Amino acid sequence: MSHFIISLDFELLWGLRDHHSRASYGKNMLGVREAIPRMLDLFHSYEIGATWATVGMLMCESRDELLDISSQVRQPRYATRSLSNYAYLDEVGETERSDPYYFGLSLVRQIQSTPRQHVGTHTFSHYYCLEDGASVESFRSDIVAAQTVANRRGISLRSIVFPRNQYDAACLQVCHDMGICCFRGNQQHFVYRPSCGSKQTKWVRALRLFDAHTGVFGHQAFKPRWNVGLMNLPASRFLRPNTGKLASVNRAHILTILRGMTHAATHGNCYHLWWHPHNFGSDVVQNLKSLQVILDHYRILRDSYGFVSSSMEDVFDANLDTRRTRKINQDSGQSYSGIAS
Repeated sequence: MSHFIISLDFELLWGLRDHHSRASYGKNMLGVREAIPRMLDLFHSYEIGATWATVGMLMCESRDELLDISSQVRQPRYATRSLSNYAYLDEVGETERSDPYYFGLSLVRQIQSTPRQHVGTHTFSHYYCLEDGASVESFRSDIVAAQTVANRRGISLRSIVFPRNQYDAACLQVCHDMGICCFRGNQQHFVYRPSCGSKQTKWVRALRLFDAHTGVFGHQAFKPRWNVGLMNLPASRFLRPNTGKLASVNRAHILTILRGMTHAATHGNCYHLWWHPHNFGSDVVQNLKSLQVILDHYRILRDSYGFVSSSMEDVFDANLDTRRTRKINQDSGQSYSGIAS
């Protein structure tokens, strides 16, 4: 079965604080308040399943809860202190009402109440697994904190998206040990290889940008695979915002996505699209128009080829059912061909 997977990195200012502030990026953060409800309306209308990989800190109900959970965490000792969101706790307001830049529980509850939406984790503190000073012990403590706040909100975390796509086998093992079942991996090409920030050179970023508008490195369709006991559902394409200097070439970017989706649907593969809600924050209407073009194309592929909209959790469950059916058929002497594992 071929799946059209959507995941969103929901992080508010926690995901950008090392190089942005309320003053420099506040408009986008406040725009999230309009963008998320409208995205949810679109998803409901098109019957779209999606995973919202959410930073645990923004799920806290108040500053008091945030400080209480944070006090129990073994904090990372990054060589670059500005990478740690614990360095900014003193500037956080009391509640979401007074500080919509850091808190977003009301938005999480809207996601929870919308059909076919799943809340996954983007770690508790927007943790960077590959930066100098990160450790397996502090990462494990971070995931414990993420599960703590999620459990208080009635959420069982089954998927993870690693901040800035940084991960390694040790971190995957921690996730597996703690009951997480799937993650969004990186594309196969070397320019997408997981690495620390210092290795994200201007040439690497330029090649990614070129690929985003041309698909020069391939369609990026895939079949689910397994890494350290977790299902790996690698990213296919980051949906770039239709704003700023590159707005004039956004059509080429969207066409690259549509071609990749078509390739996946016609070859029985998966296609995984992702973005941040704050990417839509500065021009919500225009960005939603781009998303609607993609969802209209999805409908065509669904009706023509059986392309299925899925969250990351949906794909894991579908593949698990396939593996169980294959085992039953093997045990009964029947042959079965399912999703590659």
